[in-house]
Amino acid sequence: MKTTLVVIPARLASTRLPGKVLRSLGGRPVVEWCRQAALKAGIGPVVVATDHPEVLRAVEARGGTAVLTSEDCRSGTDRVHAALRVLERAHRRRYEFIVNLQGDEPFIQPSTVRGVAELLWKGAPMATAVVATADPREVRDPNVVKVALAASGRCLYFSRAPIPFKRPHKDGGDGPAPAFRHIGIYGYSRKALERFVSLPPSGLEKLESLEQLRALEDGMAIFACRTRERVLAIDTAADLRRASHRLKAQERHVA
Repeated sequence: MKTTLVVIPARLASTRLPGKVLRSLGGRPVVEWCRQAALKAGIGPVVVATDHPEVLRAVEARGGTAVLTSEDCRSGTDRVHAALRVLERAHRRRYEFIVNLQGDEPFIQPSTVRGVAELLWKGAPMATAVVATADPREVRDPNVVKVALAASGRCLYFSRAPIPFKRPHKDGGDGPAPAFRHIGIYGYSRKALERFVSLPPSGLEKLESLEQLRALEDGMAIFACRTRERVLAIDTAADLRRASHRLKAQERHVA
């Protein structure tokens, strides 16, 4: 097995939905759904990196591993790096590949987590995951991050705006072009992670509030694995309600 670590950054003070990682979904905290998916991927140890003892206690109460990191981390990736340093000192072990699974993706599948890791194992400096969408509401929603991809799978740009733009044609409709929706997971080689956290927040990163643009502006390559899973990140109270309805529908289907 490659020396791979999965870190789930879980900040308690979310702006749009405070405490979202601890909100209950089907009787479990949202972050616990993410942790279980990461464990099932079977790629390496899983740890939750948080800024608050309440999250730490919630994870440990369910048998998980968590570490406290500074409240001053500039981004989720900076929090992942801080957790990596703590764990390596404690365990006297070096990890060459790090997967950053955001703590608000309760429906992410273990196969997607593993797919991101496999891109790293094959030599990608950074990796993520995307899913195709032709839903005009998603394409136009600024809370849904879109990705422009090259044929090679390399990510060319991430934006809250609809990308790529579909130029109107006489024989076509006026709706948005099919797009790729970004899923909240990243992977890094150790070298790429060290490089990323050494960089100051970039202009585009601050403009779009998307930390991955820091890497693109510095010329770092990010490759994406494609998945067909239905994603639903928890960013707002409405998202949490939709997630609850979806979970209940899944349970009825299984029953």
